[in-house]
Amino acid sequence: MAEKGFFVDEFGQIHRNKVPNKENEELLAEYHQLEYEIFSHNDKTPEKLARFEELKKILNIDENSKKSAFLKAKQKILDSVGQQTMSVSQILAMGQDKQNE
Repeated sequence: MAEKGFFVDEFGQIHRNKVPNKENEELLAEYHQLEYEIFSHNDKTPEKLARFEELKKILNIDENSKKSAFLKAKQKILDSVGQQTMSVSQILAMGQDKQNE
């Protein structure tokens, strides 16, 4: 399920394939803080957006690979749930079979 630099585990957490070095940890922390403020609190000031884009370039973060990892994880979860659940028509058919016995 690895897509470029990211993968999503069964709990929906995103993990990077390569761990950033110590120098980039502060930049990565700042990136995550800005991501939280911009997208969770809708704080889209021009300064924050510019710094967010700058950090994305510095850290080589590709949004498409994150989105793709989410979609693949979602599909995997849906596939596993789909195999475990039964449709209404299957449940009704089972009920009819039991009544006919």
